[in-house]
Amino acid sequence: MAYITAADLSRRLGATLYARLTDRENGTTANAAVAETIVAEAESEANSYLAARYATPVSLSAHPELADVLARRVLDLAEYGAWRGSPFVSDIPARVKALYLEACAWFSRVAAGAPLPAASAPAATELVDDTPVYRAQPRTFTAEELDGL
Repeated sequence: MAYITAADLSRRLGATLYARLTDRENGTTANAAVAETIVAEAESEANSYLAARYATPVSLSAHPELADVLARRVLDLAEYGAWRGSPFVSDIPARVKALYLEACAWFSRVAAGAPLPAASAPAATELVDDTPVYRAQPRTFTAEELDGL
């Protein structure tokens, strides 16, 4: 289940700004495909933080109390991504930058151990150690035995 949709991003930005930030050619007509890409990138960024402690994507059907807080933070990431990717803006507004930095800081705190406001913790990430194991045989000759050769 997605944390946000392109419709959520549209409501957040308003129709005119949504069209300007998602239309990569003229800045006048909303482009749903670009909006979906922005949303997917924001969700991926959020999941990259959450994956340090939780199985991602976090199940909102199992934890509906997380829907609002995750949606708000992921929308902050998506709005920043929309502004950053638009060829029609030269500078990202300070408000948008501040929201983005706060969202990243919040996700970092969660990844570092701060609890999510859930009734019960979401499923933890399964750690699988599938790295190769290498064991060397004891040395036949030591540095002391080879001294003077």
